[in-house]
Amino acid sequence: MTHLEITEKLIQFILTAPEVVREPRVYSNQVTYAFSDKLPVPGQHQLFPEMRLHVERLNYEFVEQQYAKIDQLFKQTRDTVDNQKFADVWLTTSHLTDRGLYLVEFSFE
Repeated sequence: MTHLEITEKLIQFILTAPEVVREPRVYSNQVTYAFSDKLPVPGQHQLFPEMRLHVERLNYEFVEQQYAKIDQLFKQTRDTVDNQKFADVWLTTSHLTDRGLYLVEFSFE
């Protein structure tokens, strides 16, 4: 499975899995999710380094192809009240081994 396929499956997992919890918002242009590291998650070895952050900007082609799903995530941010749009999407992931959680954050600029 390619990196982009893993990212697509991760987004789908976040949008559909009832075990995923959205964390309280700190910034208006981001949304953060957490879920148990016991769940079978796409890309758990590639995207979730232990006690470190993995950060990447999603390429424009991928964002365009997955726009409907990514827009669902964006609509959960506070920026949507101002009808703002996004150009760049950043994905941050981590495996918080001390808490037994995977952390996923999407930031929109």
